[in-house]
Amino acid sequence: MVAENAAPPGKLVPELEALLALWRRRYGTGPIPDRCRLDDADLAPWARHIVWIEAVPDEAFRLSRFGFELIRRFGREASNQSIDELALDIAAGLRESVWRAMATAAPVVASGSVQLGREAALFSELMLPMASEGRRIVLLLFSSYELNRRF
Repeated sequence: MVAENAAPPGKLVPELEALLALWRRRYGTGPIPDRCRLDDADLAPWARHIVWIEAVPDEAFRLSRFGFELIRRFGREASNQSIDELALDIAAGLRESVWRAMATAAPVVASGSVQLGREAALFSELMLPMASEGRRIVLLLFSSYELNRRF
């Protein structure tokens, strides 16, 4: 069962709306710069829900600075691992958002789910391009909030 305040697919939870608004203020509509325009202090409110994704050679993507609240989404702590080292279904959805953000150089709103026994955990997600080398996005920020978590 989905909680009443759960966002439908493609709609962000308020925390991610705030993160997207911050990104839009800092990045505007111009090309993605070669340096990230957000620092740790800017991202502190979301730190437990974000992971940095770095493009590395051979079209691979490495996860770093993994937020604690993402363990349920990824199935485990995944710092310094490749997306390809995650479970196949998790990796496929994450990779799709990465490729869309890289191709468009724009934020990607997504939803995700992870099967946990007989119930699925549902997530509101945001992928943000953060830095580029030339025209290629090389650093992204992913954030995810569970919609139906019981506290």
